[in-house]
Amino acid sequence: MSTIDEVVEVVVVSMRDAFLAVTVFVAAMVFLFSWLQYATSGRFVEYIRSKKKLQPVIGALMGLTPGCGGAIVMMPMYARGYVTYGTVLATLIATLGDSAFVLIGAAITDSSFVAPLIAVHAISFVAGVSWGYLVDLTGTTPRQPLGRFGPTIGQSKPEPEAAVESPLEDLSREEPGGLGYKILHQGYVIWWIVTLVGLVFAILLLVWSGQDPDYGLELSFNPTTMDGFITWIGLIGTSLSIILYFAQKNWFGDDTEATIGDKLHSMRETMIHSASETAFVTFWVMIAYLAFEFGMLFSGISEQDMSNYGDGVIAVLAASFIGLIPGCGPQIIAITAYTKDIISFPALAANAIIRMVMHYFLSLSGIKQQVCGLLFTPRYQLSLLD
Repeated sequence: MSTIDEVVEVVVVSMRDAFLAVTVFVAAMVFLFSWLQYATSGRFVEYIRSKKKLQPVIGALMGLTPGCGGAIVMMPMYARGYVTYGTVLATLIATLGDSAFVLIGAAITDSSFVAPLIAVHAISFVAGVSWGYLVDLTGTTPRQPLGRFGPTIGQSKPEPEAAVESPLEDLSREEPGGLGYKILHQGYVIWWIVTLVGLVFAILLLVWSGQDPDYGLELSFNPTTMDGFITWIGLIGTSLSIILYFAQKNWFGDDTEATIGDKLHSMRETMIHSASETAFVTFWVMIAYLAFEFGMLFSGISEQDMSNYGDGVIAVLAASFIGLIPGCGPQIIAITAYTKDIISFPALAANAIIRMVMHYFLSLSGIKQQVCGLLFTPRYQLSLLD
């Protein structure tokens, strides 16, 4: 029978470890990629428009960038005829979403995850580029699902526009107002301060662990001790992340057309939405941590036992089923399970492949309502079918 103290310890340790082992590193990467998008968006549009033959390759590389921003910015460019449909498909197939941040963070803290990280990205890239060129070669689009060999549904494909403004201007923007908007746009500063402090201590923990393999962070609530202070940093950081997660009101996918539009037009919005995107990842990583830890606590199964089950067919089937669920949140749980040795690499690969297949059929059908949890506006859904 589990005691209250054991339950409290699981919750506290899960919140602390989620922040120090994942959040702080994800925050740094999210900000880096978001800043790159903000700094290069205009030049990128002109570059990809001028490189017609390389567009599926460029699209797949955009999909590989962590987060869902690459997939979103490709939509208005296709709607204006700047890129081919194969480019859109290559981007969507290669997209790993926010789960990529978790795997990259694991590789930073543990070099054994570097090879799987490269393998997953390589599989996604090759699949995206291959299908992208195949679709362009056969002329397959939502209007011609059988390519040049079948009937045409709707009107002709988008023709390139000679517009003076960037197609990224077509992205909608967030409407200010509401309690959630105020919490996110005023509380992000505090969140970043705590996260930067947490990043310093997370790096120190890596250094200390490298110097002493037996080193372990003790659970303490005394803020005057080093272990206690670090614990409180983790608790406060995760608590603030949960607040930002609920404030943004995007439960299963963080990036939307409006948030990407804001990030591409303002450095302040880049900081704000980098915080909200990281908070989204933190929430789902914490859910995964709690599920694993409580599963072991209440069932009496050890971590080694769970690892043994992770090598079997059941784990592959379970990971594949998760791949069918729209949104980045469930995929973060699958990636986290892999980083904690709960499921094997074949199960992780099965999850990634199922996601690619889902992206392909959603794209081919022209629906687009759910790709990595992105809610595309009716304007872009119609632009694929007009």
